[in-house]
Amino acid sequence: MKKSNPVSNLNQEEIEMLWQEKGAKDWYEDYQQEKEENEKLRKELLELKKEMEQLKEKLKKLNQRTSENSSQPPSSDAYKKKVAKTFGQKGKKRGPKYNHAGTTRNGFAWIDERIELAVEQCPKCGASVEKQKETIIKKNPIAELVSKPVEVKEYVREKYQCSQCDWEGYAPLPLGCREDFSYGATLASLVGWLGYGGNLTWLKHDTW
Repeated sequence: MKKSNPVSNLNQEEIEMLWQEKGAKDWYEDYQQEKEENEKLRKELLELKKEMEQLKEKLKKLNQRTSENSSQPPSSDAYKKKVAKTFGQKGKKRGPKYNHAGTTRNGFAWIDERIELAVEQCPKCGASVEKQKETIIKKNPIAELVSKPVEVKEYVREKYQCSQCDWEGYAPLPLGCREDFSYGATLASLVGWLGYGGNLTWLKHDTW
């Protein structure tokens, strides 16, 4: 006996309701499936991000490896530009302050020229002056660059006193010379440059 089709027994309105119910069921099933797939993709993305962070950390450690902190040979170290070490406060000049007390170097083994400096008149009032007896005579050996190239001059200065006022003192040293320093201005500049610009040690200064 031939079976009858149940749909053929339904009217048009019942058939439309049946297709609507089937369409809603299919849509919900598709929605659930897509939701599950999205959740799966989200978890995979989080795993990939985690692995990427781990790889970055490993790469960072590898870049920081040198022959000093690992067993790799020195030849495998990457070239790094040496940075000059700076001491003290940033922007602060090295060396002692200007006009500091300090200590001067030992005298020279020879004197090329001895120059006596005299005071002709009182620098305070302009009157005539005369030498004081039995007083300390100042001697300032000062080295300066000349054609030799270094020539040591000793400035001999006797003490004077004014005949009109209470002034007493010594003749001033030439420009560029200091009583507490045994180098002239030009030679002092060269020695300073050798020490700071040319990196010449103070021990070599003494032997030079």
